[in-house]
Amino acid sequence: MEKREPKDLTNYDKRFEEDPSSFNDFQAMDYVKELKNQGRTDDAIEVGKTFLQVGEGLSGFINHYGYALYNKYINIDDDKIKEKEDLFFSIVDEITNLCKQEKYSPLEATINKAMKYVMNQKPVRYQKLSELLDKLDVQTLSIEPFVNSAGKEYESKKEKWYRLKVRCSYEMEDYKSCVEYANMAFTQPIKWHYNNLNWVKYYRASSLVHLKRYEEAENEFLSLGNKIPNVDSFQVLYDLYMNTGKVKEAYTNLVYKFFKAGYNLDELGLYEMILDMVKTGQNQEVIDLANAFVYQLKAENQKDVSQNSISEQYQDTDSSSLYDRLYNQLMEHLDEYIDRFEGKVVYYNKDKEFGSIDQDNDSGDHLFFRQSDYIYDEMVEKYDVVEYSLMKTFDFKKQQPSSKAILIKTLYEDIQY
Repeated sequence: MEKREPKDLTNYDKRFEEDPSSFNDFQAMDYVKELKNQGRTDDAIEVGKTFLQVGEGLSGFINHYGYALYNKYINIDDDKIKEKEDLFFSIVDEITNLCKQEKYSPLEATINKAMKYVMNQKPVRYQKLSELLDKLDVQTLSIEPFVNSAGKEYESKKEKWYRLKVRCSYEMEDYKSCVEYANMAFTQPIKWHYNNLNWVKYYRASSLVHLKRYEEAENEFLSLGNKIPNVDSFQVLYDLYMNTGKVKEAYTNLVYKFFKAGYNLDELGLYEMILDMVKTGQNQEVIDLANAFVYQLKAENQKDVSQNSISEQYQDTDSSSLYDRLYNQLMEHLDEYIDRFEGKVVYYNKDKEFGSIDQDNDSGDHLFFRQSDYIYDEMVEKYDVVEYSLMKTFDFKKQQPSSKAILIKTLYEDIQY
């Protein structure tokens, strides 16, 4: 394609010097656009400012003037923004006050650059980020995912807006708004990318806790499971249960995590929580074993033991052996810390190693279990009468809260079936 020659602006320049108010809307737009496109950014800004003052009824030039401001003051490196941050945000305000959110407008590009700058700062100023988001009309933002030249798909503008607005509301401790924005996001036909939807659910659930809507929060956290990187769903639910007086539920989750973790040097924090739990009971043998286990694990890994104690009888026992003894004693006395129930195995798939338990109540509901959740390595047979604890889960097929049997132990075989 033949390159277009730059337009000769001599007449426009002369006319502007003589009488800037003589330009009509098209001429003003054409003049500012050409100045900007020819690299005369400062001139484009000066002319645009003048038209704002003397050009009554002129509007076509505004987006081009806005882009000239964007090129000079906004689309620059972060270190240059940092040097004159007040000027940067004053220009952001000027562009967003003058320009509409429409095609060929610099408004969205300006807000995106400003948001990127704010998010790159440590710590992030969520109040400022929220104010920038408020300058956008979310209803007019595109819902179509962005696709780059390589064909890779990214979040849409609307998805990004809701993701950030929910996060800002949570960080600003505006929990009511956080829940409301999340609820609005769920009503949109957004195609969610990365882990964005789960993060929105997480901040919503965390806000529900602060709003004391505990049952809703619990169900949301159960549905999330371990889908949030670096967020321990166990710890979230444990804290939720402890803070709402559901101590037995908290301890059930705690013991189950202890059961699944096994002997692991990286789980010292978990073992200390187990120690705190057993101290609430009256079983001195379990308390002494937990104390000794934590003490030896710390000592063997050169950690401070000044806050721990060990009975003389366990001083020559290593932490691995103490773990085994603690595990056996704790599992034999679970009823001292958590609720235990009895039921009968009414179905078991030996190939897939899962089945169901009749809960021995009037509900008629059967409880799901896995063989891997038996306390000891034992054969599972239909009609076994077992002892178990209940753990709340989430049924993704039915999209509703559910429960499963854990920490299972066979009591006897019911031969009266």
